[in-house]
Amino acid sequence: MHSYKKFELSNGLRVIHLEDKSRTTIVLNTLYNVGARDESPNRTGFAHLFEHLMFSGSANVPLFDKEVEEAGGQNNAFTTNEITNYHLVMPRENIETAFWLESDRMKSLNINEKSLSVQRGVVVEEFKQRCYNAPFGFLWHHIRKIVYSQSPYRWPTIGESIEHIETASLEEVQAFYNQFYGPQNAIVSVVGDISLNQTKLLCEKWFGDIKKLESANQNNYLQEKKPSSRRFLESLDVSPNPAVFLVWRGPVFLDPRSINLDLFAELLGGSDVSPLQLELVKSKQLLNAAECFYMRGLAEGLFVLYGIMNDGVSHLTCEKALLDVCKSLFLPSSTLKKSMQGCINRQLSHLLFEAVQPMQLAQKLCYYENAGDLEGINKEVSHLENASLKAVLTDASATLTDESVSVIYYHPKKNDRL
Repeated sequence: MHSYKKFELSNGLRVIHLEDKSRTTIVLNTLYNVGARDESPNRTGFAHLFEHLMFSGSANVPLFDKEVEEAGGQNNAFTTNEITNYHLVMPRENIETAFWLESDRMKSLNINEKSLSVQRGVVVEEFKQRCYNAPFGFLWHHIRKIVYSQSPYRWPTIGESIEHIETASLEEVQAFYNQFYGPQNAIVSVVGDISLNQTKLLCEKWFGDIKKLESANQNNYLQEKKPSSRRFLESLDVSPNPAVFLVWRGPVFLDPRSINLDLFAELLGGSDVSPLQLELVKSKQLLNAAECFYMRGLAEGLFVLYGIMNDGVSHLTCEKALLDVCKSLFLPSSTLKKSMQGCINRQLSHLLFEAVQPMQLAQKLCYYENAGDLEGINKEVSHLENASLKAVLTDASATLTDESVSVIYYHPKKNDRL
């Protein structure tokens, strides 16, 4: 059990504190309740752009990374369709530097034509490298395009179009910052050898005077109906092998069914001796790679099952083989029960590892708070220990249906821009 404390500043900033005297470093993690789903359809990629802009300097910190390094710390960030997360890890004696740095860019990020031009160039280059020059670079564009038609989940985190970032104006970027990068829209977690009283004092000192310019993000999004018939998309890709991707929409992060689908993905393809590997890669040798995963999300999840084909195997054969192996697990057996226990044990081991990793723990505390159930972090072990094979298979068979699948066929192409 994680023994955390939570308090809130008058400006709306929520703070979670977890003391760990065994550590010589302290993690200050900041989650902003903003992701790709909060962007305008004709200005996508802004959340990811800010992941970079937040390191370009603020009113009193012209070189963010320099200050972090000189204090013996490290930092990084990531963006999803739903959140943007920043973490700072500092030696205990320099923790106030972390509060100063994080609060300064929340209060007065230095957004100007020069900083925007530099970071715009970085993001545009990343788009080109990840999307145009990498195998399956447009996979998430295709997945979100085929699964959604109206929802703001219909574009990926990196943005729907490179032009949206190339043509972004300073005024648009500043407005995005003012709307989402305030204390009312942020959650801070502090994990390490620091007392609750000291944490409160530092939070009040450095974050307490930051005024909120906008109301908190209410997360009101269009709820799109799930597909009721098979959806299909065909495309070229720089991969040397053809491939098939199958995608289904699933339940929200806090729904216990999402844990069951996560376990089913582990059962189906989570190891070298899983059915996908044994049946399709090693035995029948139809595929040179086959995997699946369930991506749990705040609004809903995505179950992805895919295979990369060997020469001479058709897309239709690959699709049918993937579905057949998947459906073969819908009926319980003694072998499956044993495999299920192995999956649970691996996930429990993963949770034990996370519990002693301050950075991962700090991020997860913020994530659960943002999801609306901070105490959910203390329910993870019991959810896994009480998981039943019957419930896992029932939820999988109800979700992974022929009628609700979205299918993508990839054909190889030369490494040039379409």
